[in-house]
Amino acid sequence: MNEEEAREAYFELKMIEEQMKQVQHQIEHLEANISEFENSLTSLNEIESKSGEESFVPLSPGVYVKAKISDTKKLVVNVGAGVAVEKSPQDTAKIIEKQLTEMRQYREQMMKGIQLLSARAEEVEKKVAEEG
Repeated sequence: MNEEEAREAYFELKMIEEQMKQVQHQIEHLEANISEFENSLTSLNEIESKSGEESFVPLSPGVYVKAKISDTKKLVVNVGAGVAVEKSPQDTAKIIEKQLTEMRQYREQMMKGIQLLSARAEEVEKKVAEEG
């Protein structure tokens, strides 16, 4: 392996390493979203039995207000583009479950992408070792 080929292999390995870091960061972000949606689904399943009770409602991270839950039959759901609609708890759960399924599938695709990048890095490293 000449110097130019070694340099190209080095740069390819660095590029693969950077891509793997980016994908791993995306996976971590996605896993946080999955966890948040799973928690939302759990809360949604519990809220139906809380009608008429007082609860702490989050306003922002770490800030809560005490509120009385008056209606658990209709929830307001953001459906995108700044549009919110009323949905039943069951319909809301279906929306969340669909989103969870899509996020999990996307996570699996990203994991496969990392495996492909890792395999390519191993190929390049093997080539360098053989010809080095």
